[in-house]
Amino acid sequence: MSGIRNWRRQMGSLLVWWAIVTLVLVLLSAVTSQPVTLVGCGASAVFLIAVGEAGNGLRQRLRRRTRRTG
Repeated sequence: MSGIRNWRRQMGSLLVWWAIVTLVLVLLSAVTSQPVTLVGCGASAVFLIAVGEAGNGLRQRLRRRTRRTG
């Protein structure tokens, strides 16, 4: 049960981040008068979040590795 609850919390967090990043990208496109669709901003937000999560995972893995060896 704890695994499902943890998974839901992680997915909820990612969904909130996706909505915020999408909104920021839409607002930036409106401010700069660039014709961008909501779908395009949503897809870009998914990409940005995926890169950020991958970088965070790599950083944590490297931190654990350096703590073991040093």
